[in-house]
Amino acid sequence: MKILACDYDGTLNVGGVVSKENIEAIQKWRAAGNLFGMVSGRYLRYLREFMAKDGVQYDFLIGNNGAVISDEQGRASECIGISLQTVFALLEKIRATNPNHISVSYDEESVLVTPKSTVCLEDGALVIDGKSITEVTQLHANFKEDGKAASLRDACAQAFGDEVQCIMPGILGVDFISVRAGKPVGIRRLLELRGLQAEIVLTVGDGDNDLAMLTAPDFCGYAMQSAMPVVLEQVSRTTESVAALIERYLA
Repeated sequence: MKILACDYDGTLNVGGVVSKENIEAIQKWRAAGNLFGMVSGRYLRYLREFMAKDGVQYDFLIGNNGAVISDEQGRASECIGISLQTVFALLEKIRATNPNHISVSYDEESVLVTPKSTVCLEDGALVIDGKSITEVTQLHANFKEDGKAASLRDACAQAFGDEVQCIMPGILGVDFISVRAGKPVGIRRLLELRGLQAEIVLTVGDGDNDLAMLTAPDFCGYAMQSAMPVVLEQVSRTTESVAALIERYLA
């Protein structure tokens, strides 16, 4: 049995489309007795909904860059959170840069933080516009202008690097997760939880947030040929598409 752990945006979904070739290749991959799943910065409910919309069959979902692991029904079974005090301080720093979009993810969901949002710590929870969250798995900030995301990443890495990883799924966005999380961490934990033994674990992605799983020594990582330059600089194996990668390992 082989396992393919795939990023979503820019990898499976390219330009807003999951190609027919990718969908058919995944069907063949699973029919041959292999496992396929998503490892994304997106939250679980989003992934479930888009897999259903795109008609993509899967065996597992790992959301929030490895911070949320699903059960076999795609529901959250384990989460790795950031301390709420750190989340609160991080949000203050992020909001001061006036990003286009801020979201806070927890369990299977995500909530927006707008310029008018009220955010406070209360009774062991982060409260956003009246919504009480007891465990935050990821923060995301998105900008309209090039360079701002990288500047925020670097500033937050310096201020919060002992507790938080600051990674970029693309040039306009930054994801913040616990230093205890990460895409390879999520994959390994999923294998452990399900007692899976694989002949090979393939990983494929295109963003800075994929680098850890693409370069992990216990996985066989492939970068999309359209990946961010920082990824192509560090990952020697490349593929044109998910379908092309699958065909290579089914041959």
